[in-house]
Amino acid sequence: MANVALLAVFLLSGSFPARAQDTRTDQAGSVLREYVDKGYCTYTYVVPPGSRTEGFTPPGLERQLAENKEETDRLKNQVDRLSSLVNTLLSTVGSLSAELSEEKVRSAELEQNLTQELQEQETRLQNQGQDIAQGIQELETRLQTLGQDIAQGIQEQETRLQTQVQNMTQQLQEQETRLQTQCTCERPVPGGDVSTTAASLPSERTATTQPSIPPPVSTGIRRPVTGIQIRLVGGANPLEGRVEVRNGTGQWGSVCDDNFDLQDADVVCRQLGFGAALEVKLAGHFGEGSGNVWLDEVACRGNETDLGDCPADSWGRSDCSHKEDAGVVCIEKSAVRLTGGHVPWEGRLEFRPGEKSDWGAVCNTGWTEAGAGVVCRQMGYTGGVTSSGPADIGEGSENIWLGDVTCSGNETNILSCGFSWEPSDCDHTQDVHVICTGDVSVRLTGGQNSSEGQVEIRIPNDDWGTVCDDGFDDRDAQVVCRQLGYRGGVARVGGVFPEGTGNIWLDNLNCAGNESSVSDCEINRWGDHDCTHKEDAGVVCGGAAEGDCAGYYSSRWTTSGVYPIGLLPADVEAFCDMDTAGGGWTVIQRRQDGSVPFNRTWEEYKLGFGNKNGEYWLGNEKIHLLTNQKNYSLRIDLADWNNESAYAEYSTFRVSGESDGYRLHISGYSGTAGDSLIDYLHSSNGERFSTVDTDNDISSYWGRCSQRFGQGGWWFGSDCGYSWLNGRYLGNCGSSCSSMQGVVWYFWRGWSYSLKSVSMKIRP
Repeated sequence: MANVALLAVFLLSGSFPARAQDTRTDQAGSVLREYVDKGYCTYTYVVPPGSRTEGFTPPGLERQLAENKEETDRLKNQVDRLSSLVNTLLSTVGSLSAELSEEKVRSAELEQNLTQELQEQETRLQNQGQDIAQGIQELETRLQTLGQDIAQGIQEQETRLQTQVQNMTQQLQEQETRLQTQCTCERPVPGGDVSTTAASLPSERTATTQPSIPPPVSTGIRRPVTGIQIRLVGGANPLEGRVEVRNGTGQWGSVCDDNFDLQDADVVCRQLGFGAALEVKLAGHFGEGSGNVWLDEVACRGNETDLGDCPADSWGRSDCSHKEDAGVVCIEKSAVRLTGGHVPWEGRLEFRPGEKSDWGAVCNTGWTEAGAGVVCRQMGYTGGVTSSGPADIGEGSENIWLGDVTCSGNETNILSCGFSWEPSDCDHTQDVHVICTGDVSVRLTGGQNSSEGQVEIRIPNDDWGTVCDDGFDDRDAQVVCRQLGYRGGVARVGGVFPEGTGNIWLDNLNCAGNESSVSDCEINRWGDHDCTHKEDAGVVCGGAAEGDCAGYYSSRWTTSGVYPIGLLPADVEAFCDMDTAGGGWTVIQRRQDGSVPFNRTWEEYKLGFGNKNGEYWLGNEKIHLLTNQKNYSLRIDLADWNNESAYAEYSTFRVSGESDGYRLHISGYSGTAGDSLIDYLHSSNGERFSTVDTDNDISSYWGRCSQRFGQGGWWFGSDCGYSWLNGRYLGNCGSSCSSMQGVVWYFWRGWSYSLKSVSMKIRP
């Protein structure tokens, strides 16, 4: 309060204007008074001595007094307002003081309450701690009692087991004595085969039931168990499953996964005839077994040939349940073969899951031509088709391993296709029968030069063998020599050349003389003969290979077929069309059934691929070499699914080398199919070759033409052009095919029609 009053006085004192009054006397004794107003002039009045000054008012003084009065009133008002403000502040201070006092009271009460609650909580916690300590003591007492009971029970059980072991040992000794008196046989091995007699061991211990008699040996010695059989159960295919074993003809049981690793799995897969193990599956992955858990703690080194050769706990001794059953996934080592046919490339299809498995049939449910191509390529042929059925070859009598086989055609092994294992709804009237395509290989041995000698032949993945000279004549010799790249040949019979060794594959070979391969001739059953190697057939071939098919035609080789091309490196062949438009055409591309995929890489298109008797691409490098040695024309023959045909012919055709991207040079169209190669708007002339992995096209709108349209290699024009003869083979989908994806020739059948067949051929 005092501070507030001092502040008011200070403000009040500073509000008056500065004013000075000076009174003095001059030399004449007059009183001089000067009034000095701040901001005004100074006035001096002379008052003579003895003069009366009362009532004298200097000029302007009244005005100044009036102003001072106004100033005084204003300051008074300010003082009043300050006083009011001070009163308000004092009132506020009083209120705050009262509230502070009340807050102190509440804080004291709250502190008292909290202290009381903490004391109560501490008391409760102390009580609970005492209860917990008492409970722990009681639990420790019960556990000690239980432990004593368990120890006592174990001692009693050990005593019973020892007694049973002694009884069992005595029984085994008595049994051995009886067997020795009856026959001479092997000494029983605990857990192994007792003998070939009817004698058998007492029942063996399992991991899931209470044993009535313990295992014969309880010493825990890890030793091999001889003579066990093995199988995989519960897998989606024969290469995987839960490992089950049995001793001799006993019951099947599982193997515990304790320490079961890839080395153990390798032995399992190898014993089954598969390749190495791909993966180990633990914890009953393929489902829980039943019965006994025969093996535990298996410890193979990985080089054993039989699981019984691996150290393991004693047979039947295990602490596992079937939740711990071990499983494996093996690498396939399956095989397919054709049986019952006259030649190795045709017959009833048989499948074997592993080297030690039995051969079995394949059911035709779900089977397509794509599957025939897969199994034939797996056997080393170039393709294949499905034959009509049992009437051709006969029914099987073995297991039926596979059914519902669905292949896309690109697989390299039948197990890469979809299938069901051991179908229950099939019989041998549904066995699959296949005819594979692909040349029989031919060579000449024992002659003075490479153009003569004893004829030897073989099929893919088999041994070389000879041909018996029964019925062998010049027509057969011409086919052999043509297949080897010579113009003609004559037969030599009666052991002219040194005798061969090994198999005699053919007898009574019957060729017409115009075939391109021995496999096209009439053949008796492969391997059946009544000959010796003194009757091995031989040939003497004459003349070198012609430069191209036009050369053969000029030399009066007028039968269409596969011929060696002399303008190309050795062993390069092509199909010669000797019938179309005057003959002599060297075929560089052919599509006819979709058996050969054309979605290939740059390197594959460079070297060529396919089957010269079927679908193929000769190879960009070979086309380049041919068309840069002579001036060639190109003919393209097309056929639709209504068997209507058309053609396009170009008077000049040349392909540059790889350094220039195998660029196309073409001109001079004529024909009935329309010009889909050098149309002025999207011409392929002058374009480089493109594949799915090498983009050389110039399309700015569509991007990578090969990847977008059919995935085949081609000379794509601007905006990808008007033709894709190497696109996907879509089959008979009419005009509803996927647009611009199939075998397309736009100016004949449009974007959405995939042609049935097409061939590209050249001639000088």
